[in-house]
Amino acid sequence: MNVLELCLSPGLGGLELYAFRAAQALNEQHQVVAVINPSSKLKDYFEKHSSISPDYLKYSRSYLPLMNARQLAKLIDHHQIDVVHMHWGNDLAVAALAKKLSRNKPALVYTRQMKITRSKDDLYHRFLYREMDLMLTITKQLEAEARTFISRYAEHITTLYYGVDAPDEFIGDAARSERRAELGFSDDDFIIGLIGRLEHNKGQHLLIEALSLASRDNIQLKALIAGHEMTPGYRNTLRRLADSLGVAGNIVFMDFVSEPQQMMQLCDTLLLASDEETFGLVLPEAMRAGVAVVGSNRGGVPEIIDHEETGLLFESFDIDSLYAAIKRLYLEPEFKQQIAAQGKRKADEVFNTEQHFQMLEQHLKRITYSTNN
Repeated sequence: MNVLELCLSPGLGGLELYAFRAAQALNEQHQVVAVINPSSKLKDYFEKHSSISPDYLKYSRSYLPLMNARQLAKLIDHHQIDVVHMHWGNDLAVAALAKKLSRNKPALVYTRQMKITRSKDDLYHRFLYREMDLMLTITKQLEAEARTFISRYAEHITTLYYGVDAPDEFIGDAARSERRAELGFSDDDFIIGLIGRLEHNKGQHLLIEALSLASRDNIQLKALIAGHEMTPGYRNTLRRLADSLGVAGNIVFMDFVSEPQQMMQLCDTLLLASDEETFGLVLPEAMRAGVAVVGSNRGGVPEIIDHEETGLLFESFDIDSLYAAIKRLYLEPEFKQQIAAQGKRKADEVFNTEQHFQMLEQHLKRITYSTNN
């Protein structure tokens, strides 16, 4: 099977890294051509981490990017591509046109990772989705949204959950104590980890407020907040909030961490405090690392966390609900251990990287076969 992985996004976030990971995984058994934006951060990532040499195609803002489509069609025919796998919504137009212009007429598979909030039933979108052979959504909720807003092509939509890797290393007690001490924590500290971009919607301020509520109950919780600030100075805004609430000494701030699962293992619980996440990748990462998780009850998170079985859910952006969940884990250590173990079992079975890419391969093979027969 000849696969073309298409991602013309200029950024380097979860979506773009998934395109890279898909190319790497499929390249083990198939011929993979990666087509990316020459101005993207993904270009450097391929150069540093992959033996795949990408082809380059500039992103066009046109609704019908004819010149780009012609270039892509030439690549499709030159490499005899069977299936084009897309990741960025803006790439659907160039892929649909390229399919029309190519001799090979490859199947088009679109992994949808972002919410759909409006109907896609105008003439333009009908053309795009008529050319799409399969949409893979990353949650059942997203699948339901897609089936609602792209109802004409509902039979082409199904869910394929993300896969995450197990930790490269499971940290022992001695190493855990040592690494905690390096950060200024003790063995007895109850640490809540929050790892992700620093911005209001990610809810770091909620964790700081929860620490303040705990302090009033004479419970000294600690927090490890790690991530890149999206707006310069936001980390200092959070520090000022912590200082005003008298909990600044209970928090360690870090920038982006390259090995988050190692950092997660230093924590008693990993928190996803976002207002709403389509998926929430840090949760299965923490679960596979054996860490108890707490997440807001919106978006795709309730598909990851089975409340009181594989983690705890709280009312999104509700400080009292969040504090109640954290306090329960603090006061019930056996319960915390229980949901951490059950969460790990679920993540190992459901959100397993190897299994994910095996299922992706099966979807691509199936749609390629049905397109050609």
